[in-house]
Amino acid sequence: MNILSLSLLLFFIGSSTILFGQITLSGKVLTEDGGFLPEANIALMTLPDSSVYARQKSDAQGNFAFRVETPGQYALQYSSLGFTPYYGSTLELRPGMHTTVDPVRLYPAEQEIATVMVEGKMPGIRQYADKMVVDVEGSVLSEGNNLLELLEKTPGILSDGKGNFTIQGRAGANVRIDGRDTYVSGAQLASLLRGMQAKDVAKLELMSSPSAREDASGTAGIINIVTKRNKRIGFGGDVFVRGAQSRKTQGALGGGLHYRINRLNMYVNGSAGREESTDSTRIERLFYSNGVLRSTQRQIERQALDPGKYHSLRTGASYEFEDGGILDASFSWLRGRFITRSDVDMDFAQGAGVISSLAHTDNQFDETYNNLTFNVNYVNKYEGEDHFLKINLDYAPHGNDYDNMFETQLMNPAGQSLGTTARTNIQDLSNTTYAGRLDYSRPLGENNKIELGWKGTYFFIDNDVRNDTLQGNNWIYDQGTSNRFQYGQHIEALYLVYTGKRNKLEYQAGVRGEYTFIKSKQVTLDQNARQEYFELFPSAFINYQVHDNHSLRASFSSRIERPGDHDINAFRIYQDAYSYSEGNPHLKPEKSFIGEIGHGFKNKLFTTLSMGYGRDVINWISRVGNLPGENMTRPENIGNYWNYSVSTMYNHRFYAWWTASHYLNGFHNRYSGEIDETSLDSKGSSWSANSKHTLHLAWGLRAEVAGYYNSGITTGARRSDHTYGVDLAAEKKLWNERGMVKLAANGIVRNANPRYTSTYGDLVLHHSAFPDNRKVTLSLSYRFGE
Repeated sequence: MNILSLSLLLFFIGSSTILFGQITLSGKVLTEDGGFLPEANIALMTLPDSSVYARQKSDAQGNFAFRVETPGQYALQYSSLGFTPYYGSTLELRPGMHTTVDPVRLYPAEQEIATVMVEGKMPGIRQYADKMVVDVEGSVLSEGNNLLELLEKTPGILSDGKGNFTIQGRAGANVRIDGRDTYVSGAQLASLLRGMQAKDVAKLELMSSPSAREDASGTAGIINIVTKRNKRIGFGGDVFVRGAQSRKTQGALGGGLHYRINRLNMYVNGSAGREESTDSTRIERLFYSNGVLRSTQRQIERQALDPGKYHSLRTGASYEFEDGGILDASFSWLRGRFITRSDVDMDFAQGAGVISSLAHTDNQFDETYNNLTFNVNYVNKYEGEDHFLKINLDYAPHGNDYDNMFETQLMNPAGQSLGTTARTNIQDLSNTTYAGRLDYSRPLGENNKIELGWKGTYFFIDNDVRNDTLQGNNWIYDQGTSNRFQYGQHIEALYLVYTGKRNKLEYQAGVRGEYTFIKSKQVTLDQNARQEYFELFPSAFINYQVHDNHSLRASFSSRIERPGDHDINAFRIYQDAYSYSEGNPHLKPEKSFIGEIGHGFKNKLFTTLSMGYGRDVINWISRVGNLPGENMTRPENIGNYWNYSVSTMYNHRFYAWWTASHYLNGFHNRYSGEIDETSLDSKGSSWSANSKHTLHLAWGLRAEVAGYYNSGITTGARRSDHTYGVDLAAEKKLWNERGMVKLAANGIVRNANPRYTSTYGDLVLHHSAFPDNRKVTLSLSYRFGE
């Protein structure tokens, strides 16, 4: 740790130590059934005059804590909309005392029970000054989906199915889980999300213009996946079983246990699943020379996931100290294996005319991932929510193993064999991350506060790739395409954020500085490369409450996308005898700038206008390969891009039993630049819409129906075609509301043939997919214990 980081750490520790001599008073607010009650009002009153000494709201776990300067007699008053107020007994507070009162349960006010059940339900989509929040825990439609499928249907997000996401049309979103990096990207991230279930998620947070307190990585912003936490006291748990049918069968089972008593909370959750699927793709590649079509390559691929197996384990414990501090330790283990088999038929023609040759390829793609995450987190809140110290430590060793093989039979137009080529690709990939973070916030007067923090991240990858080719009856080591690649990335970051309020105007200004050191090594070639640079990332937000019905907001932030290990590893990965991908060791980091302005009406209708600009944009480009008929995909700094976007979100109540959330987004992208003396000028306008309806029907039945439409998107040299779908789900509580049965139908109406076209240089590629995206899921869950 450098001198600046050590000084900052000592400052934080000193600031917290000074306060330990004060009087502290903490507690917790619960609902009738023992769940946490956030945003409850707690008033600390002096006795005997009952004047209010301080006020506070409970946090997401129902916790509150006061710092008291003056000894004496006090009492607590608890209240929340729709609940009967509660008045605590007299408390005698003496110097140095650290008092934790017993948890208090608030009960619904009898005359408002019906209103609370309907009006108190949060809308499916909510807009805040710095993020949009999508409710998942309260959604019936989340059942049966994995996280990759969930994100593909989330308003404001577009996905290519390969671990790459856009927000409001801007490519390069950074995906996090519970505010922490996943430390994987691309295909690795897609596999990780495919092995996690939407049922474990509470909400999604979309930060299209994050503040300086957040990591600067992710040129489009941040997608934060917030998982569910134990909200009940005592001992209990739950179990579930789920079965699904698409073209093939899928299933999962699991459950969890929790134990919460006094200040100690422990939990463990686990699940296991198995899935199969079939799909197909059609690809046409047109090879040009000086504007004249020279050859055509057509490909039909039939794929089968047979099988995909995954399991997960999450466990942790937290303890609340008498001074209000909370220490939390957690462990997460995700492991999966996906075996995909495919056969590919290809034909080759001169120009667009008569077929000149044929090829048939048999592929087997075997991927295993093993991801571990260890986390220790400490939080201490002092005088209210805005005065706190947070310390977070992460250790995340991840591993991926690939064992791939393809065999291609070459034939003449009559189908007679002309020979066989075969190749194996074995990868042993490990990546390990160490990260530490400190955050400190302190009020400056009644309406202002300052936040400052430090984060250090060290990320190391060791990727050993071996390619063998078949020569005669013998497998021969391919020295030209095999390689061991090592990659290390070290980032030190400091940030400062100032937040203030004056009358109806709230404002925030911040700056983040990040020092980056990257070192990579091609072990086989004994070639080293290194990058070292420092960047500043300013951010600013304002929010103005015009009056009760109208509010205005504006924001600005700057972001960065650093080339990852797969981006700069120059050695090849083959998909078949004619298609391969490779990295680019000469990539520069991509920088983007995002500005937004927005309007809110009655907390129901929100409109946002945004503009984004990026330079040195990193994009994977399909192009002509080194040999005739070959095509390769490689990342490039393709130049600059502009993004213009307008979005509208509306939360609507048709009747007391029928609510809906609607989202509409229109945007325009333009990319311009030059790659290897080939000009790129790609532009296109797009729009997307989502509408989700929740129905509270008779006999305790709840149903949801959602529809989405995406017109397609221009990203670099690629233009995708439209996609759409309609999903339906229903649930019914059983056995005194301890059990739940759910039935979901995903893709009852859907686009069965999504397509895209890529145009660059002398290669035009048309891709057409027929995915396995229609599925019916039946699940049963049961909750036991307190």
